[in-house]
Amino acid sequence: MSQPGDDAQRDLEQRALRNVRGLLDKMEDQDRKDNRTTLKIVLACGIVAVVVLALILGYSASRKEQPSGAIVLPPVKAPR
Repeated sequence: MSQPGDDAQRDLEQRALRNVRGLLDKMEDQDRKDNRTTLKIVLACGIVAVVVLALILGYSASRKEQPSGAIVLPPVKAPR
């Protein structure tokens, strides 16, 4: 037969377990949010790195197309 204190003890234990479960759920939700935030930051940094690399390569390619030596002018024709 159960004692009167056993029911109160069981109620306290169940309440404590519900509190612990609630805290665990909150922690898991926060971890999911943190993981999403980290993923967004990594993706943003990757996009910025790709854009900067593209700009550097584009600038480098445009500099190579321009002659770096002396400017050569065509000969001037004498007026008639």
